[in-house]
Amino acid sequence: MHADTFRKAAIMVLSLTTILIGGYEYYLRHLGHTISFDDSESLFADKKRKIYLPIDEATVFTGSSRMKYDLNTSVWRQLTGETPIQLANVGSSPIPILKALAADTMFKGKLIMDVTEGLFFDMSGRGFRRPQKCLDFSKNETPAQRFSFHLNTFLESGLVFLDKDNFALSALLEHLPIPPRPGKMDFPKYPTEFELMNFDRQNMMTDRFVDTDTAGVKMMQDIWLQIAKMGDKAPPTPVHVIDSFLLDVKKHTDLITARGGKVFFLRPTSSGPLWQGEQMGFPRDKFWEKLLTVTGSQGMHFEDYPELKKMQCTEFSHLRQSDGIIYTKKVVEVLSKDIGWKFKSLN
Repeated sequence: MHADTFRKAAIMVLSLTTILIGGYEYYLRHLGHTISFDDSESLFADKKRKIYLPIDEATVFTGSSRMKYDLNTSVWRQLTGETPIQLANVGSSPIPILKALAADTMFKGKLIMDVTEGLFFDMSGRGFRRPQKCLDFSKNETPAQRFSFHLNTFLESGLVFLDKDNFALSALLEHLPIPPRPGKMDFPKYPTEFELMNFDRQNMMTDRFVDTDTAGVKMMQDIWLQIAKMGDKAPPTPVHVIDSFLLDVKKHTDLITARGGKVFFLRPTSSGPLWQGEQMGFPRDKFWEKLLTVTGSQGMHFEDYPELKKMQCTEFSHLRQSDGIIYTKKVVEVLSKDIGWKFKSLN
């Protein structure tokens, strides 16, 4: 009798759980939400394991969110026949990744870095935290953590509600319109359809967000401008400090190229008042041009290409998906025709 009661209770709990989970999944899909992966240290480690592919089979990308949004990994794979290895981190500096790749004598591949000046030239160390955390995890990842990652990936790839950044209870609570505590500045939670991410670690805004979510777009514009204003309050970095920083970057790019690797810099598109502020805070001749001169590297600045210069970032900082396709095609074209990089599908 006791076993029969327990069995009925277990069936009832399982049935209710299935109904609740299935209902929540159906509701999210009915609203138009799609699969988005967690930008975890495990996913970063999964991509980093591919950096030892031969130089003609892969390209490594690093930088900040503009690299993650603007570079379309599917288009890159289709055009080049290569594996795109996305190691960029939102709101972060590419320097820790550069140093790690330079120190790894087994890495002899191609590396492309985006130069978002406010992050690239941030020498405070704040922008190092996220990439360093990912690097530390990838170095110390256990077999159990790797197994857990593959299991999570299998589930994430089929269920929308497992997007913990948007649909977990903690994420939903963060969307509540709770005013910040006195004296504390809290940035609002990013809109759900602003920060979707696929398994390549490529971020994207949905067309619905770009075209119809005027409140969400305005919120993101305000966030970027608020961050830019915070940077304006900092005293200018002395020239000798910038020069020392660039020499350190050169030291690491030289280590990669000395092994037969290649390094290329991108200055991604930005627009509106954010781009105006970036020009004032980081004049091209004193930062971008100096970076290329000191390191002896080649680079591509969006201003030099009419089809990129005319693009307007909806929220001032990142390209919509259709423009990201054009941008990616242009990067491949410049690298293959002007710089002389060889790609499997273009040889």
